[in-house]
Amino acid sequence: MQESLKDKTVRGVGWSFIDNIASSGITFLVGLILARLLTPEEYGVMAMIAIFIAVSNSIIDSGFSNALIRKVHINRIDYNTVFYFNIVVSIVLYISLFLASPAISVFFKEPILMEVMRIIGFILIINALSIIPRTIFVRNVNFKTQTKVSLISSISSGFVGIGMALAGMGVWSLVGQQLSRQLLNTLFLWIFCKWHPNFEFSIKSFNELLVLDPSCCYPGL
Repeated sequence: MQESLKDKTVRGVGWSFIDNIASSGITFLVGLILARLLTPEEYGVMAMIAIFIAVSNSIIDSGFSNALIRKVHINRIDYNTVFYFNIVVSIVLYISLFLASPAISVFFKEPILMEVMRIIGFILIINALSIIPRTIFVRNVNFKTQTKVSLISSISSGFVGIGMALAGMGVWSLVGQQLSRQLLNTLFLWIFCKWHPNFEFSIKSFNELLVLDPSCCYPGL
């Protein structure tokens, strides 16, 4: 007997709750260990970069994932249109951060900031690759798979970060942790989703999705 939408939703909420609790717990434990191994200055470098990454990620998505979830009848070209938009924007933003990193480093008076930003910036492109697979799982109310992926990536990246910190790599252990977490998360989402993009882009689809979610044009809404 096919599972009803209500049952799927209830089950999905349960898995989402487990994901939030487990991921928060793992993040807390890993952060606690790293806090003992790293200095406040090293954490400060990542804090300076965090705002640039957070703003860039919001621009990359621009509300299109929400629009895809809201759209009743979804087509292959809708996914492909948003996918290529995300990739192009993420590359443009990464290049912008790469070029701006020397000035940002000088502004904050942190020489290492330039190198760290140029490496951690790759997370923008990696994250852009994960948006469509994650959106497909949400549309299918499949939070179980997302929870598994999140736990695997959180635990694995935690070991990476702690291992690098024990090796005396300082701030790079935080970089390694974040990059490995997003990389593993994206990799497993693609593996379990089994979605593959086609080389196509539709202006019509793009405009329809803009209408579905005004925040695509105005992220602050």
